[in-house]
Amino acid sequence: MDYMELFEPVDEVQTARNVRNFFNKDLDKLLRMANEVPSFLRSPVIDDMPKSPSFKNGSEEILVNHFESKSYIAKSILIGVSKALNNCRLIHKQILIAKYLDDMYDWQIMQKLNYEKTRYAELKINALNEFADRLEVQPDCPNLHVYIEKNGNQTES
Repeated sequence: MDYMELFEPVDEVQTARNVRNFFNKDLDKLLRMANEVPSFLRSPVIDDMPKSPSFKNGSEEILVNHFESKSYIAKSILIGVSKALNNCRLIHKQILIAKYLDDMYDWQIMQKLNYEKTRYAELKINALNEFADRLEVQPDCPNLHVYIEKNGNQTES
């Protein structure tokens, strides 16, 4: 793979729509499945901490693993979401947190950040696309990009 292949053309409007749908529909489900709250996403997650050994019997462990598997996957995705969100440029992070974690309206965010409607709309699309870029490289996380093929058609990843 050469350098230019890293930059496949992305439909920024459709990608932003995918990210919006992810935040509006999927994020709450993932939080519930992982038994977490939105504040879990605000700060960096430390997941490399040493763990004490478990003293469960084999049958119990198999049963627990079965029931916790969806929870484990959801938690893994949420860790990636947290890393992606917290690694975004500050202004993009502020917009995404205010909109999707604090449930603020766009007009409230515009006032808070002191931006006019047009500039805020540009920043919001940029924030959604930066989040998609950063989420794509996180382990176990979905790729929310919509790519533009060379023939002009779109493909969702």
